[in-house]
Amino acid sequence: MQARLIEVAAGGAAENMAIDQALLESVDRDAVPTLRFYTWSEPTVSLGYFQKARDRLAHSPSANCAFVRRATGGGAIVHHNELTYSFVWPLENVPAGAKSDLYQRIHLAIIESLGRFGVSASRYADLGAQAVQTVASGEKRDEPFLCFQRRTDEDLVVAGYKVCGSAQRTSRKAVLQHGSILMDVSPHSPELPGVVSLTPQKISLQELSTELTSAMAEAFGMKFVKFALDETLIERSHQIQASRFGQVDWNEKR
Repeated sequence: MQARLIEVAAGGAAENMAIDQALLESVDRDAVPTLRFYTWSEPTVSLGYFQKARDRLAHSPSANCAFVRRATGGGAIVHHNELTYSFVWPLENVPAGAKSDLYQRIHLAIIESLGRFGVSASRYADLGAQAVQTVASGEKRDEPFLCFQRRTDEDLVVAGYKVCGSAQRTSRKAVLQHGSILMDVSPHSPELPGVVSLTPQKISLQELSTELTSAMAEAFGMKFVKFALDETLIERSHQIQASRFGQVDWNEKR
C-alpha cells in the first residue's frame, strides 16, 4: 500500500490543527493513508477538547504561551522541544477495534524507532509493578492539567517518565491519531523531562522522524512517498483555521 509522508515542518498553533483536520477530511474522501511530522513555530499549549481554557492559567510556566484547543481529548500538551506526529488511516476493510489497534501499532513503532537509538521505552500497561513517576500528591484528587502527568495503558514511558501520548478523532471513513514525543525539558514545562533528558542519547527530530517512518512502514506494510500539501489541502486548511482553530469562540468555548 502506498501512503503519503509529510516531512517535518514548523507551523502555528491554529495552522497545525487545521492541517490535521484537512488531512482527516482528505483521507475520509480518498482513502490514502497520510503520516505527517511537525513542530510549532513558538512554544504552544494545545488544550484537550474538553478542558477549560482558564485552567491553563494555573500552570504558571506555560500560562503565557500561545494556545489552541484540539479537536481530540486528553490533557494539555506544551509543544516545545518535542516532535508531533499525525497519522490518518482509512477505516475501510479493517477489523472491529481498529482504533485501539492503531494506538498499539503506532506506539510499538515509536518504541522500535527509539530502540534504534539505544533508548528503552515501554507501554505503561507493560510496566507491571515497576515504579513510575506520578503527579505530585496535591494533584491526585483531580486529573492533572498536563497530558504528560497522566497515564493510560498505551502511553510510552522512559526511565519512569511518560515521553509519548496520543489522541484520536474519527470521521465517517477515517481516523486521525496525533501525538507528541517529548524530546527534552522545556522552561515552559520544567517538571517534564524528555527522551534526551533521561538518557545519554542525542537524537535530532529529523533522525527520529526518519526512523519512525521506517518503523511505521514495516508495521503497516506501507511504502511512504514524500508529499507536499497541494493547493486544495492548503485552501481547505485555511478555511478550517479561519472558522475554527483560529477563533476565540473555539479556543475559549469552555
